Amino acid sequence: MKRKSILFLYLLLLAIGLAYETQSLTEGWMSGSQYGIVGLSTLILLVYALPAVWALFHFAKKWKLSWVPVLFSLLGGGFVAGWLSSFANTYFHDMIQAIAPNSDFWNQYESAIAAPLFEEPFKLIPIFFVLYLFSVRRIKSIFLLAIASGLGFQIVEDFAYIRQDLPEGFSYTVSGILGRVANAPMSHWVYTGLVMLGLFLIVQASRGRKDLRLVGWGYLVAGFGLHFVGNSPFSQIVTELPIAIPVLNATGLFLIYQAYQTVERLEQAK
Repeated sequence: MKRKSILFLYLLLLAIGLAYETQSLTEGWMSGSQYGIVGLSTLILLVYALPAVWALFHFAKKWKLSWVPVLFSLLGGGFVAGWLSSFANTYFHDMIQAIAPNSDFWNQYESAIAAPLFEEPFKLIPIFFVLYLFSVRRIKSIFLLAIASGLGFQIVEDFAYIRQDLPEGFSYTVSGILGRVANAPMSHWVYTGLVMLGLFLIVQASRGRKDLRLVGWGYLVAGFGLHFVGNSPFSQIVTELPIAIPVLNATGLFLIYQAYQTVERLEQAK
């Protein structure tokens, strides 16, 4: 009975998120040209989304993890963590505007602070639901579920930016989604994979594996840190030869590869 209640709660949160993320498309206020922009931008978004989802389920099959918990985690990242984070970010912004409306610091760093502060914990919620509902225990499987939640969040967030950019017109909306597609190889799926692995290792350290404490905290801080830097003024630095974003992307991909190697070593040590 308890498991069924938890499943119902999770499905309710998913349903709320699906309605929230699609309401602007179904209320009828958009013009025909705007629907066209959304359609084209969505096709551009699918350039990375479809291969990424395929790779996710490919690794699930390779690592002998059922597709069902992976799908639940993917959908939860998009339609549970998504709307919860949106509300949290909005309320945080309103609070900052009330307390320090003309602060240069908050104007520059509000997004860098709020995004990891709220989004990373909320992206863990679907993972915890899935771990309980499907009794997933292997570190490899947990790592993949974290990547799935992050990827789901990333895809839905990218779609939300399409809707947000619409009032600025065709060129602005399309260029915006092209930029997000270009940066997709190092985004939320990396952050969440690192944060969840770090949390898992810290828990294992508290149960006796003290050798895992330092590396666990390293991955946890790295996940939050990359998210912070990605939303900070650093990522907006413009140079003749692009440096800021490539450095951030290379660092994130390097760290997620190190995380994968850590997972492999721990699996083999069992």
